[in-house]
Amino acid sequence: MCNVLNCKARPMANITLPELLLFIERVAERSRIDAITGIVALMYVYRLKVKLPPKAQGEYGTSHRIFLSSLLVASKFLYGKEGLNNRTMADVSGVFSTQEVCRMEKELLELLNYNVWVNDLDVKEFLEKYKAELCFM
Repeated sequence: MCNVLNCKARPMANITLPELLLFIERVAERSRIDAITGIVALMYVYRLKVKLPPKAQGEYGTSHRIFLSSLLVASKFLYGKEGLNNRTMADVSGVFSTQEVCRMEKELLELLNYNVWVNDLDVKEFLEKYKAELCFM
């Protein structure tokens, strides 16, 4: 997540976010995601990274938003109505409103051209390709 996009350090109006790794840990723990949801979310993040220009720069909090929305979309893809919902993600983030989460989800889906399909082979290939980065040696 830290290497997906360079982001500005200057906070948005009236929003101070926790350090990204702490935010990821907190959201993952509070949302009780399973490993496959986390992996599929990372697959979406990598799909997004490939689409971004090499020198792309996001606003303060963009990495937080990408993580949160990728986790939400992965959960919805894998579990449908039983997966996480926008209100839950807003609550577990401790920072973003439900409306902001809805906007983040929509923006991520548009950036991915709604390409969220993942099958077992995709997961296996992803894990094999990025096992060193993901510490799956």
